[in-house]
Amino acid sequence: MRAFIQGSSTSIRRREAHSPSWLAALAAAVLLATLTTGTATAATGATAASDDPTVISDWNEIAVTTLLGDTTKQLVEDFLYMGFVQAAVYDAVVGVEGRYEPYRFHAHAPHGTSAQAAAVAAAHKVLVTYVPSAQASLDAAYVASLAQLPDGKAKTRGIAFGTRAAEHLVRLRANDGRNAPIQFTQPPAPGVWRPTPPMFLPMSAPWMGFATPLLVRSATQFASPAPPTFSSARYTRDFNEVKALGSLTSTERTAAQTATALFFSGNALIQYNTALRDQVTVRHLDIVEAARMFAAIDMSLADAEISVWHAKYV
Repeated sequence: MRAFIQGSSTSIRRREAHSPSWLAALAAAVLLATLTTGTATAATGATAASDDPTVISDWNEIAVTTLLGDTTKQLVEDFLYMGFVQAAVYDAVVGVEGRYEPYRFHAHAPHGTSAQAAAVAAAHKVLVTYVPSAQASLDAAYVASLAQLPDGKAKTRGIAFGTRAAEHLVRLRANDGRNAPIQFTQPPAPGVWRPTPPMFLPMSAPWMGFATPLLVRSATQFASPAPPTFSSARYTRDFNEVKALGSLTSTERTAAQTATALFFSGNALIQYNTALRDQVTVRHLDIVEAARMFAAIDMSLADAEISVWHAKYV
């Protein structure tokens, strides 16, 4: 948990805890804006009832596993790429089925196109583009997913349309500020973040705060206010609260608070997406609803990362 909050990077810490509490708060604001603008449209193509929504959950899980296994990326980056995957899948499915406005992709698939095949192709294409080292495992999962569908025009059209949706997303995200040569170089001082022992690693992916968001206008649209001054009563109160409740041997923290903190020290990418996959089943979502839910949440989380990282940087 400490590694993520402080923003230090290392391949080992990619697998350490990734606290989701601050992320959820900002993502909720982004999500609200997302859902209120995602108006329904007339259906096009085949009915969603003929396509299995499990494919959306399956490829969401594949995406999580693939991104966490990519040691060339830091953990904070995984949320951004997860948003890319679900945006492409959403566009692919809605381009076949209609019902909701697409995300910056306004093509419509021919009548009779398989939304299920389109979803598989879109997720696969995005993942192999950004995680080429996982090509073999992704190709195997791709073949297995498509094998569940009968051969024919619907499947062929779905593959082509899903690939097209993914390629559009990849083009859209070109030159979006990812991996820009930005470093956090402000000298350590009171109130300024500093590398922490024992490894004294630099800030993790400082460019994240300057990447182009997916949904919000900018990284500062939901900017947090400036921190309280050191001499303020609020700073003193907050400082004392952290000492009292955050101590390993705290006598003020309740058992329930400890359990909550331990729960939220889990890997947020895994926690959120596991919960979403459960909701597909619990709520009996069809393929369109499932694709929209994953896109709305994961794209909002990506924007929350960008916004929070910008706040951390400044």
